[in-house]
Amino acid sequence: MATTGLTTVSVPKTRGASSPRILQRLEDAAHYGFQDFDYRLLQPAIARLPLRVGQAVADARGCVNALFDLDWRSLYLRRRYVRTATFRAMRRLVPDRGRWTWAAKTVLRFVHMAREEWLAAVGHERSLQFLVDCSDLKGIEPLLQAQRAGRGIVLLSCHYGSLPAGIVLLGLSGLRVNFLASAVVELPTVHPAITDFYRRKYRGFERHMNGGRVVYFERSPRYFYRALQRGEAVIVLGDLRSKGKRALDVPFFGAARRMAQGPVRMAQRTGSLLSAYLCHHEPGGRYSLECAPLIDISADPSKAAELYAFLEARILQRPEQWWAADLLHSYDEVD
Repeated sequence: MATTGLTTVSVPKTRGASSPRILQRLEDAAHYGFQDFDYRLLQPAIARLPLRVGQAVADARGCVNALFDLDWRSLYLRRRYVRTATFRAMRRLVPDRGRWTWAAKTVLRFVHMAREEWLAAVGHERSLQFLVDCSDLKGIEPLLQAQRAGRGIVLLSCHYGSLPAGIVLLGLSGLRVNFLASAVVELPTVHPAITDFYRRKYRGFERHMNGGRVVYFERSPRYFYRALQRGEAVIVLGDLRSKGKRALDVPFFGAARRMAQGPVRMAQRTGSLLSAYLCHHEPGGRYSLECAPLIDISADPSKAAELYAFLEARILQRPEQWWAADLLHSYDEVD
């Protein structure tokens, strides 16, 4: 155990050692202190700045995070891996480019994630209504028509671009949206400042979701089925691999991948339609939201592959905005 003065942190023991080495303990304490400063103090402070200034500071924070490979998942696992895994992903996503391009896109990945976190912090401090005037929306009207007709909609998205802007824009456009979140941020081994940040982030979302909610799937999976049966929309992150025996086998990034089948299962069980969307960061502090056509998979679940093709095509256009690109190497391929 390592004591930082803030709380006690469990540190994995090195094989063959009876206690953590002093260097490891010091590094762990430094990482813990950084997370407390970054998520409890710095991000709320940046969120209170004028928007253009705040985004500029967030971009600088992203560059620093890239330089030192700082990502909350790396710090949580005590293993810095995101930058290396992202660089590997960029080599696969844009193979015809060179090392400088792969490195630049890797740095930009950290910048886009920093922008995403900045906007999430802004959403807790103030209204995000301003997004309506600095965003372009494409393909949302069929979703609104389906909801008016009482049809539930499962919306696939990714850890890409600006997740807060996308959720908020859907809600402000009149769609009642719910977001399926993971309770991983509530684990006791996650820094309390990060847990608090995500709680504030989700409450900020909910103010703009037209009556929808952010709910941890692990704690209340039935909530999403009931929401779909009421004719609401449920956002599910589709860039997650299957962790069990059941999977949705779809072409995704050059191979047949075993992806989580939850979105398709939810649509089938509730008779809901399926779609996808991504929200891109644009120059000048603007955003663009693009929705895929609605599809009905009740007769043919394999049609869900169309939505993965939609997501893949847009990620390949701007791979640096996919801030979960480090997941690519973990996707299981179908034999």
